[in-house]
Amino acid sequence: MKNRLFKKTIILPVIILFFLQGCSTKKKIVSDIPSNEIELSEILKNSRKADLKFENLRNRVRVEFNDGRSIQTINLSLRALENELLWMSATMIVPIAKILLTNQKVLFYEKFQKTYINQDLDLIMRTLGIKNPVEIFQNVLFGNPILDTGKGDWEMIENPNYYVLKSSKGIQSTLFINPETFKLQQQRIYLPLLSSLITVDYSNYKILEGKTFPNNVLISYIKGSEIIKINLEYSQFDFPEKLTFPMEIPTDYKIKTLDEILK
Repeated sequence: MKNRLFKKTIILPVIILFFLQGCSTKKKIVSDIPSNEIELSEILKNSRKADLKFENLRNRVRVEFNDGRSIQTINLSLRALENELLWMSATMIVPIAKILLTNQKVLFYEKFQKTYINQDLDLIMRTLGIKNPVEIFQNVLFGNPILDTGKGDWEMIENPNYYVLKSSKGIQSTLFINPETFKLQQQRIYLPLLSSLITVDYSNYKILEGKTFPNNVLISYIKGSEIIKINLEYSQFDFPEKLTFPMEIPTDYKIKTLDEILK
């Protein structure tokens, strides 16, 4: 049972996250409440300007996984190379797993059953129509829209507290944008093929080295009556000039596929 919970704790956030234009106006309107005068193109432009951009990123993450039946907590050391690499090392008092995600493959191993994954993502990404899985992961984790707001068609939905934008084609995404900072407060992604909804809430934004990022992220996966919540609490954010991504698979571990390890 412990191993089953561990698999869900480490792998499910990854899988969930996998399924995971406008012109400008001359007048910039900033207010703590939505303005009726601002145009959609200006909201999209200011939202893109507010995106977190970095070369290297490193932080610590406390992860709480709640499937409605039990709660599991782990700690992650997280490192990222923007849009290219995402590396995580998980501990529960002692190191228990590592994962390295690139846009071409996923490497993962866990110490409970001594299994590992070394799998190309080409087929999965083509099936899902995703070209850059690392970018999607990082967008979800660090408060950027999962979809490029500079592309596609967006429509504005009236809301008393936020600028709410909804994609009108492709993946059904809804963005709740803070009218003062133009940072995301929430984004929702509806997956019609799975009849499921992913919501990501962002809070407790901090500024470090001129970069604004959320300190708390709550990911909720909703399908029918099933709700899975993954709460992320960040600490020790920094943006070093250089990073290493150590990932050596132990020689005595047994290889698995994603399908096998998720069963």
